[in-house]
Parts: sequence; C-alpha cells; structure tokens
Amino acid sequence: MNLYVIRHGETNMGKNKIIATENEPLNDNGIQQAISVGKELNELDINIIYCSPIERAKHTLKLLNLDNNIPVVIDDRLKERDMGIYEKVSFDDLDWKKFWSYNSDLRYSELEPMKNVYERISGFLDEIRLQKHNKNILLVAHGGVLRAIHWYFNGIDNSLFTCENCKIYKYNF
Repeated sequence: MNLYVIRHGETNMGKNKIIATENEPLNDNGIQQAISVGKELNELDINIIYCSPIERAKHTLKLLNLDNNIPVVIDDRLKERDMGIYEKVSFDDLDWKKFWSYNSDLRYSELEPMKNVYERISGFLDEIRLQKHNKNILLVAHGGVLRAIHWYFNGIDNSLFTCENCKIYKYNF
C-alpha cells in the first residue's frame, strides 16, 4: 500500500515567511502548483483521498482535478497544528528548528506541541495501516502534519524536515 502525501499550495503568508492563519487562502502561485501536481497525481492509481478540513487544503484538492469517483474523506486529524499566539508571526522571530521539533513545547508552550500532532497523525496512520487494503492513498494536508508523517516512517530526530508546497511525498506501509 502506497501513501502519497502533499502539502497544500502556496499562500501569501507562507511565501512571506509568516505563520499562516487557519483561513489563509491559496495565492495565484499556489493555485498553479495544485493544478500542476494534479497532472502527476492523475497518473497514479489513487483509490481514496483523505484531506484536512482547512480551506486551503480542500481548495488544493479541488484544483487537483482528480477522478470524481475517488472517495474523499475530510478528517480533522489532518488539520495543521494549532498555532495559538504564533499566527501572523514572522518565521524570523522564531527559533525555527525548535519551533518544529518534537519537543517544541519546551520553548513554545503557547501552541499545540508537535508531540500531540505526532500522536494524532500516528494514530491516524496506524488506523490506515490496519485496514490492510492494497490501495494507493492520497493525503492533502499541511507542513506540520507532513513533518509528523515523516517522523512516523523515518523515526523522530532533531533534523528539520522541510516540505514544499504541492510536492508529492511517497511512503510505503
């Protein structure tokens, strides 16, 4: 079973290195990124799609223009971490590596800890794994979620996994 994961398209806040608000929309480049990656995804045999309920992820999914017969599940567990007081804060005002580390709560106690994000994502992925179907699965989510997925398959470490908008990441169960 293959797991394909993409981060939503670019937003203006992300482009300008600012922590995005939950309602931040895709910008024109993000729209083009989603359309472009959709062509690649159409070449894969996707059997089911799971998507974050946050609008920029759902908009990305719509722009992928995938077969309408593929079941889509909107799942709250794929939401980006709750940024709390750090919404609209410049990346430059944060210790980026510590902000995204597994132990982020040691320095940034006012936002959802990456430990919590990892726990919710690992539970989600364990659930998918237990289904044991020979399916190709697509997830449309956010940067923090993709970091947790990376840890799930590669182990938790102190390196900073960075993910690009609308790039396909492939994992195998």
